[in-house]
Amino acid sequence: MTPADNSSLNEQKIAASDERFRALVTATSDVIYSLSADWSVMYELDGRGFLKDTHEPITGWRSQNIYPEDLEKVNIAIEEAIKEKKIFQMEHRVLRADGTPGWTFSRAVPILDDNGEIVEWFGAASDITERKQAEEALQETRDRSEKQKRLYETITSGTPDLMYVFDLKYRFTYANSALLAMWGKTWDNAIGKGLLENGYEPWHAEMHEREIDQVKTTKQPIRGEVSFPHATLGKRVYDYIFTPVFNDEGEVEAIAGTTRDITERKHWEQTLKRSSDELQAINEEMTASNEELASTNEELISTNDELAYVNQQLKEAQQKIEEGETALRLALDAANFGTWFIHSVTREFITDARLKELFGYYPDEDLSIEQAIAQITDEYRDYVSAKLEDAIYNDGDYDVTYPVIGLHDNQLRWLRAIGNLKADPSGAFSAFTGVVMDITDQYLATQKVERAEESLRMAVDAAGLGTYFINATDRIFYPSPQLKEFFGFKPDETVPYEAAINQIHPDYRQKAADMVEAAFTKGERFDMEYPVIGFHDGKIRWVRGVGTMQRYDGKDFFTGVLHDITESKQDEIRKSDFIGMVSHELKTPLTSLNAIIQVANTKLKNSEDQFLVTAMEKANLQVRKMSNMINGFLNISRLESGKILIEKSHFNIEELVREITEEQQLSVTSHHISTAQCSAINVYADRDKINSVISNLISNAVKYSPKDTTIYIDCKTSGNEVIISVKDEGIGIKASDADKIFDRYYRVESSNTRHISGFGIGLYLSAEIIQRHGGRIWLQSEPGKGSTFYFTLPLADH
Repeated sequence: MTPADNSSLNEQKIAASDERFRALVTATSDVIYSLSADWSVMYELDGRGFLKDTHEPITGWRSQNIYPEDLEKVNIAIEEAIKEKKIFQMEHRVLRADGTPGWTFSRAVPILDDNGEIVEWFGAASDITERKQAEEALQETRDRSEKQKRLYETITSGTPDLMYVFDLKYRFTYANSALLAMWGKTWDNAIGKGLLENGYEPWHAEMHEREIDQVKTTKQPIRGEVSFPHATLGKRVYDYIFTPVFNDEGEVEAIAGTTRDITERKHWEQTLKRSSDELQAINEEMTASNEELASTNEELISTNDELAYVNQQLKEAQQKIEEGETALRLALDAANFGTWFIHSVTREFITDARLKELFGYYPDEDLSIEQAIAQITDEYRDYVSAKLEDAIYNDGDYDVTYPVIGLHDNQLRWLRAIGNLKADPSGAFSAFTGVVMDITDQYLATQKVERAEESLRMAVDAAGLGTYFINATDRIFYPSPQLKEFFGFKPDETVPYEAAINQIHPDYRQKAADMVEAAFTKGERFDMEYPVIGFHDGKIRWVRGVGTMQRYDGKDFFTGVLHDITESKQDEIRKSDFIGMVSHELKTPLTSLNAIIQVANTKLKNSEDQFLVTAMEKANLQVRKMSNMINGFLNISRLESGKILIEKSHFNIEELVREITEEQQLSVTSHHISTAQCSAINVYADRDKINSVISNLISNAVKYSPKDTTIYIDCKTSGNEVIISVKDEGIGIKASDADKIFDRYYRVESSNTRHISGFGIGLYLSAEIIQRHGGRIWLQSEPGKGSTFYFTLPLADH
């Protein structure tokens, strides 16, 4: 056969293969594809919406369709299939048509020529994404189930009781190893199955299903007894309890059960009943022949006593079981609390390790009632002992708090003990059980608070302070008797909030009310001095009130104190009046003296007497200083009397700063004054008052900084305000003095300032002027490095 014939034959085979490929695409719902012999070229791919379709041969099909993390293992499988000319098949991840990862089962068959060489590959791929996701979800569920099983087994492995959980369709979702052993089953063939499937008889299964329905409906536990065959021990008798398990919404989502084998106890009861029946028959017979069988009767009486003793022992054993269950429940509920059990007849005392620890004993030591009571301090011991005895034998209340000293650690602890009696069916109390908790931290904290409150009450009483608080919810006003007296009320009178506000002087009333409201709405601190007019006596008293918002017991209160400052306020008023009067009287002669000096300076301008010229210049400087000081005192007087006037006008702050600087440089020769280049900034303020503020700040900088240092003046805008600053290289101000530097008459006292004259009114006046302009004033300072004073003014409205 010629090469041409071979080529034609191959073309026919390829055409036939293509025809088969088309038929396969039509006949199946799987993804169909064809590949070159070496898998480098994919001729066609019908993705069926699962993978991206390919209608033209492409070479990069692997990176397009195969998930990157699976690409290596797919390439290995392809190379192996090509090498061995075998069918390629494997499960692997792919990139689906929408770009998300999916799973496929891919199978490709090699097409061979007559020489056994691979011509091409035909393949089909199935979408197994849902199956793989289901497998992963199933495995995750199994892992969680196995984890929960191990957790339950760890918790319940130490008990012989049967423990289990039902869902609301009566299927077991959990069973401990003891229950599986009773059934003779494994976890896998028991969990998820119902009662009948786990060997319960129909009547038995129906009874439990009714009980599960009842617990679900009533949300209450239910208890009962039932017989059930054990896989190895035969028929046994069980006592069981079903308890509801609630979800976050308070609905029952499962039923937890605990079952205890009481077969032996039942056997004892049955044996006792049979013995009692037999004894009764013997007694009846012996009654008929009492005289003949007197000796036999005595033997029967002895036997009866023995049986009664056995019966008593059985009852005591049952009681101990029930009492142990009660103590266990209390211990579990109390978490880290110590627990105890006291038998009311034998006074047997059973405790856990935590209770021993609270009394300073080691866990392996014995602890009796008497030893425990001995660790209680002397002043509480008799009281606690009496309460304990009363609780055990008279059903008395037992909730006591007392201190103990640890036996070994000698540590003081405050304990709270709570106990109760357990009654048997006959009504006689048989056991006293309870818990002990360590409340040392809470008790000491309470004592500390009480001491602090008492100290505060004593301090308030000693200082003669009035106190009050106002509930933020209902705004009810609770004033102390001393506060009522400040407002002119009698101590036993009811004083509403409105009545107290009405006694504040009208000039101050609205401001005080606004500040109280700001405390409620914004949490701002109330601090204000104001006069009040006595309700009954009409007497005017000055008080200072300080108050803040406090939160107590989940509620908000506005609380505060008032101090009578009438005497000090009147002293201030008298002092201010005196200063104002003296300053006013001095101003007239000082004005005349200033005029005389001005005239003298004019006449001495061409005088050759240099001493006289210098003396008059110094006199003029001193008169100016005195005039500035008197003007300061007069301004303080006007401020306090409300007569100071702020006469605002529009002006350029840069021009004012320049004028002040030029004037200061003429009179200040000991320092350098540097002014930053301020832009033209218009403000609406009292030009003269702002002049005095800047001049005062420069004067202070000169006073408190060494000679030949520089004073820097700057002004700039920030938002809707202008900021002016004066900086020096002086001695600086400590933080403790900085808080008071703007107070009236306050001066920093130190070895560096004693030689500097002043009355402490300049910064006070400056602060008042700036505040009346709606601005702010503050300082930044570091001792030894200098201070910078800042103040702001609102920009003028254009």
